[in-house]
Amino acid sequence: MGKKVARLYEQFQPENYQLHLVPDRGNMTFSGTVTIRGKKVGRPSERLTFHQQDLKVISAKVVKHDKKGDQELTVVRINNHDSFTEVRVHTADKVFPGSYSVTLGFEGKITKPMHGIYPCNFKHDGKDKVLIATQFESHHAREAFPCIDEPEAKATFDLTLTTPSGETVIANTPVKKQEAKNKSQVTTFETTPRMSTYLLAFAYGELGYKEAKTKDGVLVRTYATPGQVELTKHGLDVAVRSLEFFSDYFGVPYPLPKLDMIALPDFSSGAMENWGLVTYRETTMLADEKTSSIESKQLVALVIAHELSHQWFGNLVTMKWWDDLWLNESFANLMEYRCVDALYPEWNIWEQFVASEEASAKRRDSLRDVQPIRTGVNHPDEISTLFDPSIVYAKGGSVLYMLLNFIGEKSFRTGLKAYFQKHAYGNTQATDLWDALGAASSQDITDFMAGWLNRPGYPLVSVDWVPGSKTVGLKQRRFLSDAGESEDANEPWQVPLSSTYEANPALLKSLSLQATVNPNASEPFLLNHDGHSYFLARYANAEHLKVIAHAIKQGKVSPTDRLILLDSYNLLQRSEAASTVELLELLQGYEGENNESVWGAMALAIAEARRLVENDPSEDKLDALIAKLTMPLVTKLGWDDAPNDTAQTLRLRGLVLSMAAGAKVQSVLDEGLKRFATFSKPSDLSPTIRGVVFFIGGRYGSDADFQKLLKQHEENTNADERDELASGLTSTKKQEHYSQLLAMLTGDEIRRQDLMHWWVWLLRNRYSKQAAWEWLVDKWGWIEKEFAGDKSYGFYARYAGSIYSREEELKKFTDFFTPKKDVIALARDITLGEQEITSRVAWRKRNEQAVKDWLSKL
Repeated sequence: MGKKVARLYEQFQPENYQLHLVPDRGNMTFSGTVTIRGKKVGRPSERLTFHQQDLKVISAKVVKHDKKGDQELTVVRINNHDSFTEVRVHTADKVFPGSYSVTLGFEGKITKPMHGIYPCNFKHDGKDKVLIATQFESHHAREAFPCIDEPEAKATFDLTLTTPSGETVIANTPVKKQEAKNKSQVTTFETTPRMSTYLLAFAYGELGYKEAKTKDGVLVRTYATPGQVELTKHGLDVAVRSLEFFSDYFGVPYPLPKLDMIALPDFSSGAMENWGLVTYRETTMLADEKTSSIESKQLVALVIAHELSHQWFGNLVTMKWWDDLWLNESFANLMEYRCVDALYPEWNIWEQFVASEEASAKRRDSLRDVQPIRTGVNHPDEISTLFDPSIVYAKGGSVLYMLLNFIGEKSFRTGLKAYFQKHAYGNTQATDLWDALGAASSQDITDFMAGWLNRPGYPLVSVDWVPGSKTVGLKQRRFLSDAGESEDANEPWQVPLSSTYEANPALLKSLSLQATVNPNASEPFLLNHDGHSYFLARYANAEHLKVIAHAIKQGKVSPTDRLILLDSYNLLQRSEAASTVELLELLQGYEGENNESVWGAMALAIAEARRLVENDPSEDKLDALIAKLTMPLVTKLGWDDAPNDTAQTLRLRGLVLSMAAGAKVQSVLDEGLKRFATFSKPSDLSPTIRGVVFFIGGRYGSDADFQKLLKQHEENTNADERDELASGLTSTKKQEHYSQLLAMLTGDEIRRQDLMHWWVWLLRNRYSKQAAWEWLVDKWGWIEKEFAGDKSYGFYARYAGSIYSREEELKKFTDFFTPKKDVIALARDITLGEQEITSRVAWRKRNEQAVKDWLSKL
């Protein structure tokens, strides 16, 4: 996409960093010295080059080490080359290949954007406090110290920090020594393992912690700001058990003596896997065991498991370059669910994997110019565009889940153990993993995975089967939401059929074939059974579909297969392969459904239909259909939790109440307003229903109700509850209310990390949609200044692209964003946004009138 940057590792290979940093919180600056010991490689030259960004390198010393002893070279010039984010140290004599130590003195700034070294603001005892933290992934270590800031450039780090006395200081490794110096303390940490620069981390400030040990003796501590420490209990328990699980599953012990986790008040991502010091935003680590919702507790468990799996996959073994970033994230995406399933089998978490990860991946992956999982990276600014959660995380995780099911878990674990043992503390490419898994499974994994990794999209498999027959006709082609033909139409994927019937062959490797099946009467013939593969099945024979529908009513189809069928038609109606009316008719067959994950797919299907009839008289008919589906469960489950409710029941109660409220069911709105009037703090309400009560109060309440929500948000320090309050506030339909909220986005009332949530909620709200778009256009200069270096920068284009479906909206989008396509970090999301809106415009033309006609007959 962009100009290819030079790989500095090809000219200097660091082995150790002696780094001393002195942050000055009062002036928001820092100074430091670093001695980088390593090898000069490649051709002789008269300079050594390191990464730096927005630093001022003020001194340099170069010492050559050889058999004759140490020799200091004369430094003639230091060039802080900002346009290349480099510092070039020029010497009087040529620097020949060999061993060197380079000592650099430098200065920098602690800045608001949440990368490099940055401040986290919080209140304690009514006073404003500041915590200092770091975020170095992907290429932000160079903002803190000169280095070779590439994943392949692994080295050990000896970190020393000078910080104010009396404050807690933590980093990747345990404290080696700490001594007082004037009003400061100087803390030196033990040497880290050999690792990439992006994994270095530290934090200091007023912090408390809880601790426990794993059965192997690893000390685990969960840090938070004062007042939040009790909320780390759940996370601590998950962390200890996750470390134990992964040490056993991978057959390789966790290699550090301690693991710290810290909940940061300001954090751009969800979490970051820094080795031995994992950083989180508060909503992904903190949970109140009594007042947090089951969704929050599950989120905390999944995110912690994700980050701790990285301690092996990503930290112990790291990709050579960012084009294999997916290898880190896809693997962690899979393993978070595998771990949580072992820790909490009662949660049936694999259903949620299929409902959220696979479904999210397939929606994004149906766009023509979507990136493949493995994507070339020429320039560091492209890296942020690779963090597309639906592809690098969700699709990659889904494809690895398919691989795990294809070769079996025993072979999967055997291969992983060999992979970790062979490549520990090193860098790898995907082929190294395929070699290990291939040896363990006696399969050609490289060949099997090639299409899934290097090509965008996924196959639509047409299934032509007459019920009772022993043969089935199968055809595959790439599925596109714009219904067109793809350029690689003649390239098949290797598709595990994952059939409910014994099928031969079990792997579809050609564009079409006749397979044999062994029918049985106990279940219908379905492919991609339980989400064990990654494709879309379209059942071409009407009789076959009738058999499936009948089996669903008889309870012969698993919950995961029920949701996959609904999700498949959700996608098929986006193209010309099915219609929205077919989706609605299929939905009617789900009366009496009681599985929460399936209800999630039903909610998505209803949201699709609602787009087509929003503000049309026929929307009332859709609301009546939703009421018919939801009210039996609303009546059965009620508003109040029972002591023996399962996680699924808790989630289902909240979901069906939300759907009924969205459909304006009067009895639900009345009860919601009644409960809204009686609460004085969020914990007065059950966490299961809090979200729906806040939505009803925000949308249907009075001005005083809106102000009540706003005041609660201002005074609340619980990040989870603040999120729920924000969701309620942004559901308002009054102009003066949403104008007030939009004005707050650029102020101090809303944390930078949360701004995207607020804006997306306002953009998705039909009443504030136009105002939210106008805010984006008006404030773009400010957004650029605040977020240009952040992973979320491209999400403004992404989310705008996901909600529009009219010609005039497409023009509005392209008029604004097309001139910005030359910005590397925005280009991909702008292109995909255009494609999504274009396909939605065509979808609307095909389906809008037909849906209105269908609803009018209800």
